[in-house]
This record gives sequence, structure tokens and C-alpha cells, in this order.
Amino acid sequence: MKIIITLIGITLLSSCLWAQETGLKRRAALGLRLSQVNDSIARANGLDETKGVYVSNVLEGTTADKFGIKEADIITQLNGININSTQDIVTEIGQYRNGDKLKVVLYRNGKRLIAKGIAQARPMEQSDLAEVVYSSVSYKGNQLRTILHHPKGKEKAPVVFFIQGYPCQSIDLAYSSQQPTRKLIDDWVAAGYAVYRIEKPGMGDSKSEKNCFDINFLEEVEVFRNGYMDLQNKPQIDADNIFLFGHSIGGIVAPLIASEFNPKGVMTYGTLVNTWFEYMQELTRVQGLYFNRSDIEIEADIRNATPFWYEMLVAQKSNEEILQNVEIYKLLEQEGTLESFKNGQFIHRHYTYWASIQNLVLSMEWAKVKSKVLALYGEFDIEALNPGHIYAIERIVNRHHPNLAKAKVIKNADHGFVRFQSMDEKIEVMNMGQYWNYMANHYHKGIGETTIDWMNQLK
Repeated sequence: MKIIITLIGITLLSSCLWAQETGLKRRAALGLRLSQVNDSIARANGLDETKGVYVSNVLEGTTADKFGIKEADIITQLNGININSTQDIVTEIGQYRNGDKLKVVLYRNGKRLIAKGIAQARPMEQSDLAEVVYSSVSYKGNQLRTILHHPKGKEKAPVVFFIQGYPCQSIDLAYSSQQPTRKLIDDWVAAGYAVYRIEKPGMGDSKSEKNCFDINFLEEVEVFRNGYMDLQNKPQIDADNIFLFGHSIGGIVAPLIASEFNPKGVMTYGTLVNTWFEYMQELTRVQGLYFNRSDIEIEADIRNATPFWYEMLVAQKSNEEILQNVEIYKLLEQEGTLESFKNGQFIHRHYTYWASIQNLVLSMEWAKVKSKVLALYGEFDIEALNPGHIYAIERIVNRHHPNLAKAKVIKNADHGFVRFQSMDEKIEVMNMGQYWNYMANHYHKGIGETTIDWMNQLK
């Protein structure tokens, strides 16, 4: 049984304004798409254990490309630091800037090799539609990179504040011009809207005393609070027309920000309103059926994992306390997540991140929102699971503030803004490991069209 499936959301991945006054040097980037090493990959490379990270793609012209790193290599060390997960390499590469020396130990076809050279900076985002302004926000222990796409030639533009989902990864899309998120941003800019993003602690160019992988959810909310305060003071945007767009867990952040700052509107896509404990159970059941597990197997999965989820999310014990339970210890060992949980990590975040989401009463948070609300769900979203959550948001907001909220299902769309013809097609693409290639050519324009039409009515 696998208790980690596909969560509600790692890739290391023509005018541009560089804000020199921020003091943030451009961070080094390897330019790799990575995944975990499984047993078969380890055996094929003569490794005794599943250590390192697997290179599934190398971006042309990047640091990794110039180092001679190739697809199907396994990276086990970076500058003498052992690499055993995507989190390890994201954290380690974050220590280096443009011009720093790098030494990579890797395995190729069972042979140990060393690649070394000078790190290159990540390129900056470019746009034919917008001035791209790199700046930063500073608050206690953090200096975080911000990126603003401002429509060329437009003064005081209305603005979308894009609040990303849970992963600890950069929102800088310089390598990802074909990614659906970037295409959605371009659609908003083409319609006359500026788009603002802020990095999480330690991600992208940001400098932080405490990395994204070590913070809880409320600490993450502070990122977006400070981002909002920065955004509303930018001279090139219309502070009376700020729209939040919360994607995935960003849709949990959104009502907390909206209730404090009262933006013009709040949009969510692929989010939830129940507790995280309930979500983990529902996730296992719904996705298990999509991936052809029997009902008996799914029930066993849920019953096996529920004691662990309860101890972490409801009882909120420390990881040391939880691992004193022999059955939970064995479960995590079987799942291959024991060592990461010993280090405080579960599903690529600190375990207290999930516990702090569990503490939120989301119905109460949405009841406080006095802005207009558009809650969206993609028909083929297997992370947000079902449209019941958006109808709950609509019901809660309208009960306390009549006629403010609207819910809508986007046909043929999935969690990542990708268009599919059927759920069967989506599952097949995922099972073939082709999702990242597929998404580049199948952006769902209906998401941009729906949000633009709604915002235009409110300006």
C-alpha cells in the first residue's frame, strides 16, 4: 500500500527589469527535472540502496547540460553533500549563486563519474506582453524574491496575486515558458492584468533563516501576508483592484489573506474545505479507485494508515513520539518514508505543516471573507478529488454574505490547468510517466477565460 499518492501539487528548473536594489544575487540553477530512485533503477546502476536522485530531463544550455549530465544519470553527491531525495538537492543547490564552483558525483550505467564546473545563474523570465520586474520583500528572517508581470504601456493595472500550492519549489518560470501556469499568467497579462508572485522561504533567489521545508503552514501564510502588503504599495498597480488566485493549498491560504485585506475578489482552483485528516482518507479512497486498486485493498490501506494520520494530525505528537509506535514504524519503513519522517519530513514538507493545516476551521475562515469569490474545480482534478469543496465554499460565503460567491466546474481540466479529453486519458498519461511532456501542449484556456470574464465584471 502507498499512503503517498498524488497530493493537492519537483522541477529544478522579452523584456525584463532587474531590481538591483534588492541585494539578492541570482541563484544558481542546475536545470534538471528529477525524481526519486526506485529499486529497479538502483539495481541497474549497481547501487546497494535507493540513494540519489534520478535525472529524467536535462534542460538545454543549463549548468547541468554544460557539466555533461545526461538523462537517466543518478546524482548522489553535490559538493560533498550526500543527495538522497529531491528535497536534498533543492536545499543544497539553494546555497549557491552564479559563479560558484560545483562538483557533482553521479552514476551512469553503473559507473561512478564526477562532473564539475562553474554554476550558471537561472535566466530571468521574459515576456513579449509584460515588463517583468524582479524585486524582493523583507521581513523577520527572510528576504524573498517577488516577480511582477506588468502589462506593457498600462498604468495602474488591476492585478492577480497568484498564490501557489504546497511544494517547496521556485515559482520562477524562466525555464518553463510552455508550462500551463505560465500560459495562464500570459492570458491574464494579455487581458490587461498584472500578475504578482512571491517565493517561499529559501526558494528561488530568496534568503531565509528557515527554509520552506522546515516551516509550518501559518509561517507560510506570513509569506503571502507580507507579499500582499508589498503588492498594494506598488505604484504601477491599482490597489483597489487586487484579485487573489489560490491554487490548490493556495486556496486555503486565500481566505486567510482575504479576511484581513479585503481584496476586490478571491479565486480558488482545486482546493478543499474539510480537515486534512479527512482529506488523507478521501484521497486514498478516490485515487485508489482511479489507479485500479480493489475496494478491499483500499480499505486496508486506509485502516493501516489512519493511526499514523491520527497521531500526526489530530493528536499532534512529535515525530519521535509517533515512531515509538511499532506498527507505525513498520508502516513507514515499508513505505520507504521512515528516514525522511525521522528528519521531520512527510510528503516533502515538515510534518507540522500538515498538522497546522489540520488546526484550521476552514468553514469559519471562509465565513469571514467579504470579497467576491469564484471557486473553481477542474472536472479531471484527482488531487482536489471532487467538486463538493467548491460548492461548500459557495454555500458558506453566501450564507454569511449573500450573493458574493460563485462555484464553477471547468470541463476537461485537471489540477495542473491541463486539458484532457477524458479521465481515462489523464490516468493513462500519468501511468506512462508522460504528464510533464503532455502538459506543455495541452494548456486549458478555459481557466484563463473564466477568470478574466469574472474579474472584468468586478472592476
